[in-house]
Amino acid sequence: MEKLDVRGKVCPLPLFYAKRKISEMKPGEEIEIIADDLTAKETIPKWSKLHNHEIVSMENEGKNFRIIIRAR
Repeated sequence: MEKLDVRGKVCPLPLFYAKRKISEMKPGEEIEIIADDLTAKETIPKWSKLHNHEIVSMENEGKNFRIIIRAR
C-alpha cells in the first residue's frame, strides 16, 4: 500500500499530492493518506468520490487523520 504523509501542509497541497499519487496508481491499489489540515479532511474524500475512487476508511488520530482510498 502506498503511503502519503502530508502533515504540516495546508490545502490545496494535500489534495494536490493525493491527486498526483492516485493518478499514478492502478485500479484496486490503495493509498494511505495521513494529514492534519481540516480542509483536506473534506476535500480529499469529496474529490475521491467525484472520481469514483473508494474511501476504504477514515480515522481520527488526535490532531491527525488517516484516509485509505482504493483507486478505480
